[in-house]
Amino acid sequence: MYLGDATWPDAGAELADTSTALVPIGSTEQHGPHLPLSTDHVIAEGLARAAADGAGVVCTPTITIGVSPHHRQFHGTLSVDAPTFRDYVESLSRSLVYQGVDRIVYVNAHGGNVEHLREVGRRLHDDGAAYAVEWT
Repeated sequence: MYLGDATWPDAGAELADTSTALVPIGSTEQHGPHLPLSTDHVIAEGLARAAADGAGVVCTPTITIGVSPHHRQFHGTLSVDAPTFRDYVESLSRSLVYQGVDRIVYVNAHGGNVEHLREVGRRLHDDGAAYAVEWT
């Protein structure tokens, strides 16, 4: 189930039946002159939605902006500082934990996010909140 399209009662019922959530994460950056800036987050969302439907788990709305300072010279590239990105993803993850989720898969389609998502996963695991992994 895609949480963004669910009503809150439907989301509650689905979350009561699963403890796993997929979080699609990408970036908004250049991929050559022929592809849209949304390439990474469109791929992440497509994969996460299909996997969630197939596995019977929830998929959150997509995080569309990642850590992309290495592409800042290209018009339209949007990036956030790494500590801000980590804090945001961790906060979102803890919100999922509050909803009963204890397994989180970050469906990531941007290389610049990898180390930061792994760090968030370590933080959540170390304090016993959830098991969270980055999947590229």
